[in-house]
Amino acid sequence: MKYIFIIAITAISVSSFAQGNSVEVFKTSYAYEASGQYQKAISTLEKIDLSSSYSANLRLGWLHYLNANYLKSKSFYTTAIKLKPSSIEARLGLIYPLQVMSNWDEVIKVYTAILSIDGNHTSSRYQLAYIYFVRKKYTTAETHLKKILSLYPFDYNSNALLGSIYVKLGKIKEAKKHYTIALEYNPSATDISAILKGL
Repeated sequence: MKYIFIIAITAISVSSFAQGNSVEVFKTSYAYEASGQYQKAISTLEKIDLSSSYSANLRLGWLHYLNANYLKSKSFYTTAIKLKPSSIEARLGLIYPLQVMSNWDEVIKVYTAILSIDGNHTSSRYQLAYIYFVRKKYTTAETHLKKILSLYPFDYNSNALLGSIYVKLGKIKEAKKHYTIALEYNPSATDISAILKGL
């Protein structure tokens, strides 16, 4: 019984040491990042067992992004998602390297995956709406914006973008309505004011 107790105490001590050590590793990594020494910040974190550490993989995704190694950034964010399948933050991180690499189809998949986890994640809906607007898929963009505005009717960006979509769809009355709401939110938005006057 005494040996079991000793083993248990030893296991707890090792676990506590590892936990404390990981905190120091993160602290050192943050310090290197703050001074722009991204490779050193990365090397410091690699001392942690990356096969099981969600937080280390998440952070390495960010650091490799800052260090302009976008494929590695993508890889670490993907590993973080595998470790925590419901993580929204890791998916939002994954967006960064995908955007830089112009992998817009993958970006759409990631935002769609976020919405399958949280259907009211409005920033993901807005970004999807904007991508579909650029791709001239106006009715798809409209659907996402209407969902946002059902929750946040006074949101400036969503009203302004929906106004632009309705102009493209030839729905001028609806465009004026949403541009007006956008101007009520921000009366100094001269670009929206000019568009509205031209309608």
